[in-house]
Amino acid sequence: MRKKHIVVVLALSIASVLTAACGKKVGGSCKGTESTCLDKKTALACRGGTFAEVACAGPMGCSKYEDHANCDTSVASAGDPCLGEDDEYACSPDGKRAVACKGGKFEPWLECRGKAGCTMLGHTVSCDTSIAEVGDTCKTQGAVACGGDQKHMVVCRDGKFALYRQCRGQYGCYNKGETPSCDLTISLAGDPCGIPGQVVCSVDGKSELVCQGGVFTKSITCKTACTVTNRPGRPIDCQ
Repeated sequence: MRKKHIVVVLALSIASVLTAACGKKVGGSCKGTESTCLDKKTALACRGGTFAEVACAGPMGCSKYEDHANCDTSVASAGDPCLGEDDEYACSPDGKRAVACKGGKFEPWLECRGKAGCTMLGHTVSCDTSIAEVGDTCKTQGAVACGGDQKHMVVCRDGKFALYRQCRGQYGCYNKGETPSCDLTISLAGDPCGIPGQVVCSVDGKSELVCQGGVFTKSITCKTACTVTNRPGRPIDCQ
C-alpha cells in the first residue's frame, strides 16, 4: 500500500512540473528576466510581467542554458521582438542591413550596401557601409563612402550620410584600398571641392574650372577644348 502511495505522489509531482512548463505561453504571467524555449526556433521572454514570443532565427536557434533560454537572435528584421531591451544587434535575413534592439524590439539601424553586407561575429555586428546613400545612418563622423550609382561620394555628418562630392570623371567613385576615391577631373561650376587651386575640365569641355572657396568656379574659356590627360601635376589641358 505504501509503494502505491509513493508511486501516486511521484506521478503527481511529475505531472505538476510538466503542467507548469507547459503553462508558459505567449501572454502568460512571468517575473523579472524570466525566459524559456518554446521550441528550437522560438523563445518566450518576460516583458512587463507577461511572456512575449521571440524568434531565434540565428543558426544556433533556441536552447536551454541554466535556468533561462539561450536564443540566437543574430538574424532578425525590424519590428521583431528581441530578447533583451537594448545593446543587442542583428543582421536582416537578406544580410543587407543591421538592426538594433530598442525597448524590446529590433529597429532599423545601418544599411550595409557594400559587398560584405552584414555579418555577425558573436554579439558583434559588422556592416559594410563602403557604399551608402544620402540619409543613411552612419557611425563615424567624417567617414566617406561611394554612392550606389558610383557617381557621387557621401560623408558622415551628425549620424547621417550627406552629399560630399560629385564624381563626374571617367572613373566615378571607386574604392582604392580601404579609402574611396572620387574622380573630379570633370565637374560642373558649383560642384563641391576640397583642394584649393585644383583645376578640372567643365562637363561641356569648353572651360577650365578651379577650386575656390569649397566649390569649382570658371577659370578660363578654352580656345579649342578642355581635355583630361591625367598627367602628374597637370591632369587637364585647356587649349
